[in-house]
Amino acid sequence: MGIGNLVNEYGKMQSPYMGNLVNHLPMGQLAVYKMSNSLEEALSYSKKYSKKASGNPILEEYGLVEDLEECVGERGLYEPCLDLFHKEMTLGNYNYSIFNTLNKYKLGMSSGLFHTLIRVAYAIEGLEIDKDYLSEVERALAYYITAFRKADVFESSIDSDRIIHEMNNLINNPNIRSLLEENKTLGSRLKALYKDETYMKFGFVINGDASEKINAVLNLSLIAYANTNSIVALHCITGLHALIVLEKYWEDFPNAIDIFTTCVISHLLTIDELSLDPINLRKTYPSFEEIISMGVKSNDVHTTKLIYSSVELNKKYPNPAFKEITLSRLEKEKI
Repeated sequence: MGIGNLVNEYGKMQSPYMGNLVNHLPMGQLAVYKMSNSLEEALSYSKKYSKKASGNPILEEYGLVEDLEECVGERGLYEPCLDLFHKEMTLGNYNYSIFNTLNKYKLGMSSGLFHTLIRVAYAIEGLEIDKDYLSEVERALAYYITAFRKADVFESSIDSDRIIHEMNNLINNPNIRSLLEENKTLGSRLKALYKDETYMKFGFVINGDASEKINAVLNLSLIAYANTNSIVALHCITGLHALIVLEKYWEDFPNAIDIFTTCVISHLLTIDELSLDPINLRKTYPSFEEIISMGVKSNDVHTTKLIYSSVELNKKYPNPAFKEITLSRLEKEKI
């Protein structure tokens, strides 16, 4: 059995949905496998995770749909949507399906707290090492479509060194604060923000090339997570990792980063008592190898995913904050 077969064994029985939550199993499986290079560790993780939770069972009987458009934002149509991708995709043409889906529905990249984007990225990483991962790519794309929730993109732009200052301006804007106080859930807050003319006017993306844009939004996300330990901020980091994994599939990667930046700013603003104080770094840290070893054994899939994304992001965008946030999360998990 390879990692593709292991993921498929669970994926063919479990939906990406878990009640009102998300089934993290396939993402956790790949993260553990990539960090440990051990199918045995991935199998152990799969059994451990499934004892605690599992996705909704796949429906055996369901109606058919003729077009992908019928499935957009309709989680109840996951199975017929999956059928469409299964009929369309082969190892010879899957790149087209990914490219077409991501670019046609690019404003859905933050749906489900960025999980749609993350699952597609993990599926692609899996396919790069095991051809049996094609079925997981189909499942990831069907999830991306059926979980679709439309975001937006800001038109104003700023230089990267002003991102914290301008973000604090948004945090302290009376109109935006009032809007957030009137809405209590993440979903309702996001909808209210995207519909608000003042917010869309003062929101911003980052000037510069792709690297400058990424470094700025990464720095913002790291600071936000270090200050809040918020699961929302955590997914801004793991979501950015996913966006970069999928770089070759975006027709206009800088534009994709701008959409992602808009999503990150909007999501971070939903965090109660959001603070952006500088990160306090320690004098010494364990190696990433030691952090990985602890992450593979973690009982929290979000800890595992955060460590995996941090290790991968640090290769291209080195930042000492990666060790701080991963070590801090591991320490809190032990309490």
